[in-house]
Amino acid sequence: MARRNLRFLLGLVGLVVATTPAAADPVADFYRGQTISLLVGANTGGGYDAYARPVSRHLGRFIPGEPSIVVRYMGSAGGLPAANSLYTVGSKDGLTIGALQRHTPFEVLRGNKSIVYDPFKFSWLGSLNSEVSVTMVWANAPHRRAEDLLTTRLIMGSLGQETDSEIEANAMIRLMGAPMQIIRGYSGTAENLLALEKGEIQGLHGVSWSYVKTRKGDWLRDGKIRILLQTGLEPHPDLKSIPTIYDLVKSDDIRQIWDLILAPKVMSRPYALPPGVPADRVAALREALGRLAQDPAFLAEMERSGTEVSFRSGQDMERLMARVYAFPPALVERMVEAISSRSAPR
Repeated sequence: MARRNLRFLLGLVGLVVATTPAAADPVADFYRGQTISLLVGANTGGGYDAYARPVSRHLGRFIPGEPSIVVRYMGSAGGLPAANSLYTVGSKDGLTIGALQRHTPFEVLRGNKSIVYDPFKFSWLGSLNSEVSVTMVWANAPHRRAEDLLTTRLIMGSLGQETDSEIEANAMIRLMGAPMQIIRGYSGTAENLLALEKGEIQGLHGVSWSYVKTRKGDWLRDGKIRILLQTGLEPHPDLKSIPTIYDLVKSDDIRQIWDLILAPKVMSRPYALPPGVPADRVAALREALGRLAQDPAFLAEMERSGTEVSFRSGQDMERLMARVYAFPPALVERMVEAISSRSAPR
């Protein structure tokens, strides 16, 4: 009798277990059937777009509930309006992700008065690459070597006042005496490259090497452009014969200022959430971006387009920001003056 009762009780327990639904996943429940807006702080056709479109196609597979993702662009003023918008009006529920420009976390340090965000209050998800930028000139320009950038006037375009293009050009002018004339008014990378091809400008600085080799590989192959200089904390393995900015620097203090200027390149394609997103959704999106960066299908698509992937976690980004904001104030002041577009030569 006791054994029959025991078997009955065990069977009842099994029935209860079999019919009890699995524990609910609140993150999956929230995202199921939803659409995430991927707000890109750049125009179409540039390097940030080269990451954002594949991300929109693949990232949803790794987010619980598998939401769809649509891309929106807000590329004016070096992407700062996008960062301001994400911070102030972006949905706090995890349905808006910002694909921001690499300088965004450092604009407070740089004294930019047009920003309204606190970079330490964004939830940084991670970055999909570190970058090296290049200085390129058209084939008929008189500049043959990196050293010529310090002695021969170069008429160059600008990708925006708060982009690497103009920030680093201003620094070369002020810290190293480079006779560069910056022509503003072109919108984004594509327009600047068209101006270069049409002869309206002689060169362009601050374009990501990964973008040049994938989107303008024919120019390289046909000798239409020359790569004179690379800027990054570390040289790119593709560019072993191309001098770095540090090869032109003559003093230790200027070298330190360049360390500060180039720090954003370490987190070159950053993704972030606005303040206030629930912690479990932040954690899920951080994990999703990290898994995406290892996904064979995503990596195969990026490899086909020649787009590099080198993942940095959100925690890596936060540590880098803390280090940069700890630089001595006197050095920061010199850096701010060097990169400023106010009264910069035109």
